[in-house]
Amino acid sequence: MTDQELLIECKKNLGIPADAEETAFDPVLLQKILIVKSYMKGAGVSETMLEDALSVGVIVLGVTDLWNIVGGETKFSPAFGMLLEQLVVRSLP
Repeated sequence: MTDQELLIECKKNLGIPADAEETAFDPVLLQKILIVKSYMKGAGVSETMLEDALSVGVIVLGVTDLWNIVGGETKFSPAFGMLLEQLVVRSLP
C-alpha cells in the first residue's frame, strides 16, 4: 500500500474527510506514517510484512496513537505493541 493510500486510511480512522479538497493535515499525517513505518522496521518488521493487510491496520493505529499524544507524553497503545509483535514474529525467517 502506498503512503497516499495509507493517508486515506488514516484520515478515515481519524474522522478527517479523505477527499482531495481536505489536505490541511496531509503533511503531518504523512510524517507520522513515515515515523510509524520506520519504527516498525526498526522493531524487525520485514518489507514483505509491511505490505501485509495487518500492517495497514497497525500503521493506522500507530498514527492514531501519535495523533492523540498528550503534552509531554509519547507512547504507543498496548494494542499497537501486541500487533507489532505479531508482525515481527511473522517477519522471522
